[in-house]
Amino acid sequence: MTHTWDLSQSLGHPHELDPELAEFALATARRVLPDPRRDADTPFADVRPAPEDADTHHRLAAWLGRTPLNRD
Repeated sequence: MTHTWDLSQSLGHPHELDPELAEFALATARRVLPDPRRDADTPFADVRPAPEDADTHHRLAAWLGRTPLNRD
């Protein structure tokens, strides 16, 4: 799910992904990686802030330490 978001972002082609699957992935990520600050052994960066109006995919990406590309 997250790698599809990564590719979509990097290619500049936003892709509508299944919101139900994203909710499941986000809930799982929060359970597996509960601490917003990650140590050196964690393969994800610290949690990034997500805008209040962010969709589930962007909230998942932020929880996994990703930042959407700014294409402005």
